[in-house]
Parts: sequence; C-alpha cells; structure tokens
Amino acid sequence: MNQFPFTKSEVITNLINFSQHELHNYTSNRNFDYGAPHHNVSKISPYLRRRFISENEVLGVVLKDHKFNNIEKFIEEIFWRTYWKGWLESHPWIYDEYNAYDEDQSIPKKTGIKCFDHWKEELLDTGYLHNHSRMWFASIWIFTLGYSWQSGANFFKNNLLDYCPASNTLGWRWVAGLQTIGKPYIAQADNIKFFTNARFYPRNQLKENYILNDKNITNGKPINFNRYEENIFNKNENLGVIINNNDLSLHQLLNEKELVYDCCLFSTNNKNILIDNFEKKIFEDIRKEDQSIIPVYNFQDIYKWLKEKNIKNLILPHETVGNKIFNKNEFLKKITNLDVNFTFYLREWDANAFPHATKGFFNFKKQIYNLLNRTNI
Repeated sequence: MNQFPFTKSEVITNLINFSQHELHNYTSNRNFDYGAPHHNVSKISPYLRRRFISENEVLGVVLKDHKFNNIEKFIEEIFWRTYWKGWLESHPWIYDEYNAYDEDQSIPKKTGIKCFDHWKEELLDTGYLHNHSRMWFASIWIFTLGYSWQSGANFFKNNLLDYCPASNTLGWRWVAGLQTIGKPYIAQADNIKFFTNARFYPRNQLKENYILNDKNITNGKPINFNRYEENIFNKNENLGVIINNNDLSLHQLLNEKELVYDCCLFSTNNKNILIDNFEKKIFEDIRKEDQSIIPVYNFQDIYKWLKEKNIKNLILPHETVGNKIFNKNEFLKKITNLDVNFTFYLREWDANAFPHATKGFFNFKKQIYNLLNRTNI
C-alpha cells in the first residue's frame, strides 16, 4: 500500500481501511510514532490541504463505520486544520510578520541527537512526519539547537507534502510559546522514549527547562470574519470554474448542482521535486476523471481560456491568509476588463466554522458537534 497514493480512488480505499482497522484505536494510539508507514494515523492531510478530498467526504467515510462519540478525537483533528485557518483569518498580521522573515537556517548534517536527525531525514525523504514528531522536532529546533521558530517553519514549508500556511505558522508559534502565550512545548526525553516505543531516547541531550519571557507578547485583538463572496452558482450562463491547490474539488459542487460549466486546473512548478511530483500525479488523476478540464500554467493561459470559452461568470476557490493566488489587483483588473464577473467561493464548511475560531481551540471545540449538524454528512 502506497503511503501517499496519487489517485482519489486509492485515497478513499486507504481511508476506508484505516477506518475499519485502525480508527477504533485512534484515541489511544495516535500520539505514538512507530515509524513509517504510520498505520496508526490516517495520513489524509496532504489531500485535505488541497481538498483533493474534502472534510465532508472524509467524515462521511468514517461516520459510516463509527458513531461520533467513539471517534470524537479523530473528528477534532480534522477540525484543527479548519480552526488554524479560521484563527489566521482573524489575525492576518501574524502571518505577515512571519512572512517578512526571510532567513533560512542551515541545518547541520548530524546534530548527534538521533531522533532529530532521523526525523529530518524522514521529512526530506517522504515529505511527511507524524504530528507528535513534528512537535518534538520543532521544540528541539527552537529550545535545544537555538534556531528561530521562523526558520523552522520555513524548513517545514519547503518540504512538507501537507504544508498549510495556517497550520504550519501557528503550529510553530504554539511550540515556541507564542500562540498559547507563555506555554512553550518543551520536548522531554522520557516522553520521546515512551511515544516512540523506545526507538529513541535522547537522554541528557535536550534542554528540558526553559522559561519564556512573555511580558510583551500579544497576538492582538481579532478582527471579524466577513463573508464577502457573492454566490453566482445560480448564474449558469457562460459559467467557468478554476480549481487549484486551494480547492481541487470545487468543480464537484457544480456537478452536484447539475450546472453546465467549463473548468481549468491551474498549476505551477514547485522547487521541491517530491512535492512537485506528488501534485503533478494527483493533477493527472483529476484530469483522467474529467478529461474536459483544461490545464493552465500562468495568468496568460487563463485569459486565453476565458476568451475561447466566452466565460462571463467565473468561480474561484476562496483564498485564506497565506494562500493568495488570484486575489491580486493585476489579475482581477484584467478579467474585469474581459467582462468577466468573478467570485471567490467560500465553502459552507469554512463559512460556518471561521467565525468561531477567533480564540483558543477549547472554545472552538464546543462548536464542533453543531458544525457537523450543519453539514450534509
């Protein structure tokens, strides 16, 4: 079984197998890193990040096999990604401050910390790390090696298959004690020994005592999340949709509404060969499933496609903080001049959840059951 298959049918098959054979033990096993291929976790994140498969689809699969109360922890993990995106929408300056940091940290080939060196190589080789190992890795990076959290976030950004601006930025800030202010996550050797089943035990190698000076740290007051998009699904004349890494299944919503549309898939090359190959392969699967989808690689290709198809109403995936592709003056001015109406379509999943994501996850967690009730699962 491929750890990260390239077709949606295989992704769903793997998810069904995980649901039927592993999910009942998820709550007790999820924090253990037993090593690749990590059978005790779903490994669905690279696909959810791109919405190659949607949150609704994932939960629709697992809730066929389990009751909500029996897999509540797994459902919470699905909502964590939504929460991070929603929180960053209400605190966009946090990402701007991180994004302004442009210095990468050179990583020693060997630190002498066996677990850290192993995780570094696993990430470079596979594009993936178990979530608990990401926390340990980030903590060692910051508190033991003394590197900046921003450079660590950049390292993950450049190498993770499931890189998400919100999850990555805020996850590193959480470890650093900036997200939940004054409460850094300090990696402990005994904890690593236990949750790696004694594969690693960095005894006397980690700085396990750290006091954060948090007197002047603040995340600022959250701004309200405003849903500004105009829904033009009902304008079914000369309708077009562009899918990209922000939402690779947006066109399926149009299929459900039985609308006629033209669709193109926007893709660009990645510097990371592993990530680039992964995306090209899943793009191939999308086009294999629907051969009418046209590939485009730059704005000029899009302008040409809009003219050739005579598209007048265009639907684009909503762009959250850190995911800006089309929400740029140059692009929007050009398509407006082409007499094209456009909307950045926000999925109901996000629209319902984001307003509740302005504070800590504990407050957001109280809304999960109600949010699920508002879906069509």
